[in-house]
Amino acid sequence: MNLGTRGALTFRLGDYNFAVRVEEAGGVLDADRLAQLPGVTEPIAGVAAFRGEMVPVVDLAQYLGIESDAPHRYALVLYRGADRFALLVPEIPRLIPGRDLREAPPEAPDPELSDLFESTLETDQDHYHCLNYWQIFESIIPQTASAARDARARRTG
Repeated sequence: MNLGTRGALTFRLGDYNFAVRVEEAGGVLDADRLAQLPGVTEPIAGVAAFRGEMVPVVDLAQYLGIESDAPHRYALVLYRGADRFALLVPEIPRLIPGRDLREAPPEAPDPELSDLFESTLETDQDHYHCLNYWQIFESIIPQTASAARDARARRTG
């Protein structure tokens, strides 16, 4: 079955498994050196340097209200065009090849989060929730980096 993806990077938060399609992933960072931003509130965990750019990092567990006390934290960088942000996750995401994944029948998500769910992927052993991570990011930081660049270009052009 062709899912439109070459695979998914998966991670666990609390009792839930999540997935990011590899086409949206830009890399994984050790999040020990996040820079805190003054005046920025949670769920923004800070910013991290990624390939010469500062990338905002969102604490996904905090955003979703999931308890997570894992000691090791990583940032999974997502990209869309020129925009980038990262999800703070407690473990290095595991790659599952597309050939091992299939679409799962939709489950009834938490009513408060139902707008965030895109799909559910499954393997023979597990189910993974694919969220609309960009919708999460845009709900926290409405103007993305590319929109800010476009606004600056209009003012100076």
